[in-house]
Formats: sequence, C-alpha cells, structure tokens
Amino acid sequence: MKFRTAVVMSALIFGPCGAAVTPIATAQEQQPAADEQALVAAIEQARQELIDATPRGEMAPYERLKAFADACEKYLEAFPAGERAMSSRSTILSCLARMDEPERVISTVDRWMAGDVMTPAEYDRALTMRFAAAAKLHGPEEALKEADAAIDHTGAKYVRLLLARSAMGEQPPEQRLATIDKALAVAGDDASLRAEGLGRKAMVLVEQGGDDRIAAARKLVEEAQGLDTKAVGVIRAQMALRSRAEALAGVGDIAPGRAAPVFALNDIHTGKEVKLEVLRGKIVLIDFWATWCGPCVSLMDSFLVDLNREFKDKDLVILGVGTNWRQDTAEKQLAWAEAKDQPIVHGGEHKRSECNWTKVHDPTGEVTQTYGVKGIPFCVLIDREGKIVYAGNGHALKNDILKYVQEHAGGARN
Repeated sequence: MKFRTAVVMSALIFGPCGAAVTPIATAQEQQPAADEQALVAAIEQARQELIDATPRGEMAPYERLKAFADACEKYLEAFPAGERAMSSRSTILSCLARMDEPERVISTVDRWMAGDVMTPAEYDRALTMRFAAAAKLHGPEEALKEADAAIDHTGAKYVRLLLARSAMGEQPPEQRLATIDKALAVAGDDASLRAEGLGRKAMVLVEQGGDDRIAAARKLVEEAQGLDTKAVGVIRAQMALRSRAEALAGVGDIAPGRAAPVFALNDIHTGKEVKLEVLRGKIVLIDFWATWCGPCVSLMDSFLVDLNREFKDKDLVILGVGTNWRQDTAEKQLAWAEAKDQPIVHGGEHKRSECNWTKVHDPTGEVTQTYGVKGIPFCVLIDREGKIVYAGNGHALKNDILKYVQEHAGGARN
C-alpha cells in the first residue's frame, strides 16, 4: 500500500504520546549557518507540500511522505545531533511507518543505534517501532527472538521491547499478561515504566471482560496514576474502561434496549442487498471493520471465527459492515476476503476462508455514522426482537457478547 491517512499530520508534528516535538527552528535559537538553514528550509517545504497534497480526511500520498522523510535524512547527514536532529528522526520513523516500509524502519533504527546518535528517550520509541516492524514481517515471536539476541535483558529498552510485544493483539491475553509481568519485574522502581506496564495490563484485563477483571483493571489504573498520569498505557487503559462503560450504558439512540436502526447494504461477494430487518428473530452481531485495521482482523482471528463456528447453526448471524474509512472500498474488502488461503493475521491460527459470514460495505458511511461508530472494531449485538444488547469496542465486549450468546442462542428464546 502506497498511501496513508491524512491524520498522520499530527503524528508528524507531535510525538507518540501527544507531546509537542521541538520545532525544526525556534526564534530563541541562534541563526543557523547557511547550509543548515537551507536544509531546514527544505524540510519545511517538504512538510508544506505534504499538507497541500493531502486534503482533509483523505490519504497522504506516498511520494510526499517519502520526500518529507528524505529531506529529514539529508539534514541528519550533516547535523546528527541536537534537538532538530531528534525532531527529524521522529518524523522519519512516522513517515516510514505510514509508507508501510517495515524493512526501512528496521534498517534505519539499526543504523542509528550503531551510530549511537539517539537519546535515551528516542531509544524507547525507536525500539518499539522496530519491534512492531519486525513483528509485521516475521511475527511477534520471531521478532522477540531477534531483539533478545541484540539487546541486554535489563533496563528501559528491554522493558519497552516487552511492552511493545504485549501490544500485539493476535497473542492470547494470558501470554500478553505474562509478557507484561516480565516487563514489570525488569522495570524495578522506575515509576514511568511501571505505570506504563500497569496501564497495559489493565487494558488486557478490560479486553478479557468480566466483573472481576474490570475491577482489577480499575485498581491497576489507580496504582499507575499514582506513579505517572501521563504514561500512554495509563491513558489508553482509562479510555478502554470508559469505552466499555459507554458500551454497556449506550450513547444516545445506540443504547441497550433501543431498537437497532435498520439498514440495507450490498453483499461484497454477490452484490445482493442485505436488509437488517430480514434477520429479525435471530441474534445478530454487527461487526464494523476495515482491511487496514489491525485490531479488526485480530478480533476476527481471536474471537469471531470461533464464535461463528460454534453458533452459526444456533440462530446467530454475524454481519460484517465494512466501513469506507481511509478509502477502504468494497473492492478492497472483497480482495481481502477472496485471499482465502492467507492467514487472518500474521502467525494466526485461522485463515481468511474461515471468516465466512456475510459481509456488506457502507459506501457512503451513513450506516457507520448512524450507529455512532467512532473507532473500529465496533460491535453491536442485537437480540431476536431487534433491540440492542451491547454496542461498543469489539475487544472490550468479547466476554459479554460470548456470555449472552451462550445463554440465548439455540433453543433459548427468552
């Protein structure tokens, strides 16, 4: 894929935690030498050209991202140290990730590490992105083995590596929790790293669901907040808890007990119209997804395939609604589904052929908007009477959905 979303602009200007990256130039700094000034000007020109070439809500062109990264690389060749160099390295990694260039992410980080040009703060992000790139190419287990062979098993870099591994959603929750516990043991008394680990652990517990795990997740978040309220893991855990609460309580018309809005969309395989109202009398699970969405396909591999296999003959209907976000067309979604022998996720146990439920496409985004979808995967469970049972993040609701289906599918018609 040679395009990435326009939303990347904030990531190119701000760091991974949302904190402002030091600008390329500040008024308080001494006027740079002529050569440096020209290189800074080239970076600013490339940045502006990227902005101009990326209309709001559309894809960022590959060539403009490449030009932006190349301009930063030229600056680093002449000036590898200093605040502007740090900003340039951050920009390069962001561009390469959005250009879908995992090999270049790996080679670039390795080159910087060999040259010992990065600050400790840069190592954390660079190592995390390098691991994610290696995992994309070879799978998380091979990526970890490769990293283990190249890094000391102590200190902040190794903790960040383990936490990056735990974020790979295709791994079983128990395995991810074990990885986080290992990271916490290595983190020792480092408050920031411990907060990050506790937040990540809370996120997995929320994903697993269940009253006991949710209560444990809240306690972990409270403990983490006492260490570092700005840790990314803590912030994301808070968001996950809030998302689950909203899913159970509902927002506006998309709330438990309300009638699910009816719609009609075309099947991506047959082109025939599929009407939600025709499914009345069955339990329906709507799954809003997209081909580029890692958590979406992870949900399919870790949950939906098994759920469909067990309950498709017991009045459960899974209906995949492909969003049009990031210009994900019906053709792209059909091509993804038709690659039947491909794994759903790299290293996963299921193939795409096992995602054999009905899939439709929302070309205008009207249905997606009607259901209040702000992020995906977004699942809506509908009872036999056409009323909403749950609506929210699919990972956060997995256990709740499974429990309801187990109690109400088959002969149970409450």
